Amino acid sequence: MKLQPCSGKQRQSNQIDEEEDIQRGQDEKETVELKTELVTRVAEEDIQRGEEEKETLELKTELVTRVAEEDIDKKETMELKTELVTHVATEQLPRIPLVVARPNKTNQGVIFVLEQASLVLAHVGKRYRILHAEEHGTFLRKKNLNPSNYRPDIVHEALVEIMDSRLRMAGNLKAVYIRTDDGILIKVDPNARIPRSLETFCDMMVELLQKFSIKAKGHPKKLLSLVKNPITQHLPASPLKLGLSFSSQKKVHFRDYVSEIKSDQDIVFVVGTMAHGKIESDYLDDVISVSGYPLSAAVCLRHICTAFERKWNIH
Repeated sequence: MKLQPCSGKQRQSNQIDEEEDIQRGQDEKETVELKTELVTRVAEEDIQRGEEEKETLELKTELVTRVAEEDIDKKETMELKTELVTHVATEQLPRIPLVVARPNKTNQGVIFVLEQASLVLAHVGKRYRILHAEEHGTFLRKKNLNPSNYRPDIVHEALVEIMDSRLRMAGNLKAVYIRTDDGILIKVDPNARIPRSLETFCDMMVELLQKFSIKAKGHPKKLLSLVKNPITQHLPASPLKLGLSFSSQKKVHFRDYVSEIKSDQDIVFVVGTMAHGKIESDYLDDVISVSGYPLSAAVCLRHICTAFERKWNIH
């Protein structure tokens, strides 16, 4: 069987088909290349995005870590500041000058107990204060408290009167105790110098009530300290315990009364340092009145000191 030779038209058609196949192959190849390029680009973008997100996450982590470290630093700084302030405050406690009395060669001496002293500690404004009617009247009224009951000036004047007496200077003052409205018992050494200023005195009492004791300047001796109740455990074995009150029915001429007390007798005088009212103590042996008129605590103490100075020839 013989093959028929292709005509010119058929040959031309075959050539066109071949060219179209070649073109189609090239197009498909380009399409594949474009797709491959697109996929590669998308992959690269994903990788780039992942790296950026990773960097962002790392930056966020670094930022959070830095903030946390700064917070820790701030906390440590605050702790250090607090420690420093506490240390400075401790070092700067108001130390009291040591005023040494003349040595007492005899056993003669007097003990004073100042009862119901108004030394109430409260947080007013930004710091603790001893409440005082004149200075904190508005604060007290807001708390529905009677300002007239808050009189630290009374115990301050009483202490100054005792410490300024010749009785103390001669060494015949054995001790002073203060019992507050709240039942806190304070021991005052006879060698303590009490500040003249009420404001300084109140600041000293704030520190005492917070720190429990105040030492002498340049000396380890405690001149003010909080001690345990009851008061009787700090007194001599068998003292004569006398209370002074205007309301007492036992009126005495005090100089004559003192002259009858034995010289070797331990004597404890209890004087109220409240704004009004009377002392109520169950440990007293007797309660006397030394005047027909109500006297301040400071005046009562002056009477006592003067009477014993005369009795013991203290000049």
